[in-house]
Amino acid sequence: RNGDIDFATVYLNRVLGLAETSTARFRFDSAKLLLGTLGAILEGEIYRVSGDTEKAIASFERAVSLEDDLEYSEPEPLPFAARHWLGAALLETGRFTDAERIYREELVDHPRNGWSLYGLNKALTSQGTAALKEDFEESWRRSDTLLRASRF
Repeated sequence: RNGDIDFATVYLNRVLGLAETSTARFRFDSAKLLLGTLGAILEGEIYRVSGDTEKAIASFERAVSLEDDLEYSEPEPLPFAARHWLGAALLETGRFTDAERIYREELVDHPRNGWSLYGLNKALTSQGTAALKEDFEESWRRSDTLLRASRF
């Protein structure tokens, strides 16, 4: 996000290389799944910043698929959801119905999640549908972070 795509690409290659070669595990999940999810998010961000939104969306979709294969555990191995990046990219490209579906899927797993509710509100508002502004405000009431997108 600092604009240094070359530096980000170096880290992306390291993360993806480790995802393919590491035999490490974090609780129930392999490095391939965890680092693959993170790598796909980073790759998507690189594409997004570079202006290639279609490749960004494909990378975020891959991240979602990998994340969906993670085993359930508490606390979760990742403190965020790949769907937040995918939904934000869909919103940026005007695919509001698709973004709505992605955020609703995420809310099934994480009800009342502020990031998801923020994105869902944007998707619904963009479609001219009644938004869930009160739900978002209730979920985000104690936060000190101002959201500008559904991804961190």
